[in-house]
Amino acid sequence: MLLGDSSGQSNQTFTFKAGSGNTYTRWGKTSCPSTAALVYEGYAAGNAKTEKGGGANFLCLPKDPEWRSYSDSKASCIGRIFGVEYQIKDNSVYSTSFHDKEMPCSVCLITEKSTSLMVPGKVTCPTGWTKEYTGYLMSQAIAGNRQPSEYICVDENLDAVDGNKADNDQGNVYLVEGVCGSLKCPPYVGGRELTCVVCSK
Repeated sequence: MLLGDSSGQSNQTFTFKAGSGNTYTRWGKTSCPSTAALVYEGYAAGNAKTEKGGGANFLCLPKDPEWRSYSDSKASCIGRIFGVEYQIKDNSVYSTSFHDKEMPCSVCLITEKSTSLMVPGKVTCPTGWTKEYTGYLMSQAIAGNRQPSEYICVDENLDAVDGNKADNDQGNVYLVEGVCGSLKCPPYVGGRELTCVVCSK
């Protein structure tokens, strides 16, 4: 269900009380689970791997941008944002057919719940919480002069931006593995991909 859609085509009904509800981003998917309403779908975007400035967080940019005053000339002193591609050619988690494809995203509304939480290293939610989706922790890689990024929970069942295998290699996400030492092992295992779950309450 898309919020604000008056076409009457939705087969889901959500009762929304003013001042209630919460949103979260479902990374790697163009839809929301049955527990949530779709606010909008878009493109995962962030900084390029070698940019020295700009943001460290990822954004879900809407598919239908709106503009105010603008200039299409490329200024030298600006912030920049890039599409994000999956970098998963060497992994045992996702199908490598998604390697170098651009990642979509969806912003989801959970009604009658006040908070959402991403729990790294888990596939189940704490007692009393509802599971929204499970996936794997992803971030920028550590190789070369790559810039830090936030960690995001990417859905275990990937989608890709339609008709696009850009391989521009600008904004990227990679699976995250634990490293033993200051990270307690066990229970963590060095070199093992970390799971994640998004929960609501």
